[in-house]
Amino acid sequence: MNMKKTATIFLTSMAALLLAASCDDNRYGDPPQPSVPVITSAEITPASFTYGDSVTITAAVSDPEIALSTLAVSLVVDNKTVPVTVLDLRTGETSANVSAKIFIPLVDNMPDNAPINFVLTLTNTRTGVATRELTGFTGKRPYFTQLYLAVDNGGVYPLTPQAGNRDNYTVTDVVLSRSFTYRIAQKITADRQIDYSGLVWGDRNGKIGLVDASGGSLFAFANSDIATSFTFDNYRFEASQTGAAYATPNFMLDDFAETTIDGEEFYTLDIALTKNQEYHVYNDLASQILVYNMDFFDRINLNKVKFLGETGNYTLYYNKTSQYLALLPAVSPAYPDYILITGGGIGYPSKIAKEHAWWGFGNVRNYLLTRKISTDVYQVTMFILSPGDQYGWIGFKPYENTGWGGEKTYDAFTYTGLSILEGTPGSNIFPKVGIPEGVYRLTINWSANTIHVASVDLP
Repeated sequence: MNMKKTATIFLTSMAALLLAASCDDNRYGDPPQPSVPVITSAEITPASFTYGDSVTITAAVSDPEIALSTLAVSLVVDNKTVPVTVLDLRTGETSANVSAKIFIPLVDNMPDNAPINFVLTLTNTRTGVATRELTGFTGKRPYFTQLYLAVDNGGVYPLTPQAGNRDNYTVTDVVLSRSFTYRIAQKITADRQIDYSGLVWGDRNGKIGLVDASGGSLFAFANSDIATSFTFDNYRFEASQTGAAYATPNFMLDDFAETTIDGEEFYTLDIALTKNQEYHVYNDLASQILVYNMDFFDRINLNKVKFLGETGNYTLYYNKTSQYLALLPAVSPAYPDYILITGGGIGYPSKIAKEHAWWGFGNVRNYLLTRKISTDVYQVTMFILSPGDQYGWIGFKPYENTGWGGEKTYDAFTYTGLSILEGTPGSNIFPKVGIPEGVYRLTINWSANTIHVASVDLP
């Protein structure tokens, strides 16, 4: 056999072996070369939008052989790529017509009126990928007439844009704790809660970002006793606070002693108070849900109260559970400086509890202290349960001292104002059946024997 014929036979044999090997590969299930998906058409409208709004995407996508997987949308602004959304196309089909609303995120350092490109990335269920870039869009920054600093302890503070920098929102002349947790909200409900139908900034992976109701709170810390101003930079997504020292005179929970009264947790403070003096309040004592005794304190704002009683020594009682602050004088109260109210189904006004106690003068929960507002005229603001409440029996009487002395019964008085009280000769004073439970103010003229009743809203 000549050399030329031998070479031909060898090459033919090698080709047959390679073909056999290829057939064997297919027989044993090695994947074929992946097909490439196709974005036939795509459109996003409108062409101009505000970050934080939604736009509409429509697209026709397909793959020659393999089922589709996802269509990812990103935007590119100022050489920065921002993921927008990933649309799930995993229906087992090789084609899809997409029509969906997509939310355009607001992140840090996004310029105003900037050119925007969208990048669409289509994948099939294997490794095939197709991309398309859409151009000609304009992204605008959102600007607000007001945002809200919503502190987790219940405080809500309006943030207003600074002149000359609409991205900086500030609140000043406030008193915030040295450290606090918070969110920033575009909208607040009537009861001062965050409205998540608007934009909300919170903790997003350790940084400030837009969050929903499940998002975390942000942490603020002022290198001082308190924070007196707060600024949110909506361009850089940064927050800062200005600190200051505590002002005096003040009520500080650190100065209070913890105790238990009738099974409830109280904090008490013996203190000399001055008539018409304003006192700064901090931390827990500055909570908006805390109700200061409405007869002896005027709540000027969240961080300041004015004492209305007579100058003297008192004990403050802060009920952390029911969130009210009451007081008693250091000496046993008695007429003509005070009139005392005790009974059942009445108590201190509270925003979160139906506070009530039973007859007696043993502690601050047993009776209510009136404030003398003129000669023989006294004022007391109380929460009254509605008759038939599960608490049971409801009624009360006024006394001149804690020794049960100088009591007056229902028939001793003439009643004006709201007609909510009733009784019989020699009996206690009862709320009428059917009256709404709530906060009522009684103005008692002890010498003229009159009681005027008015409804009161909590501050």
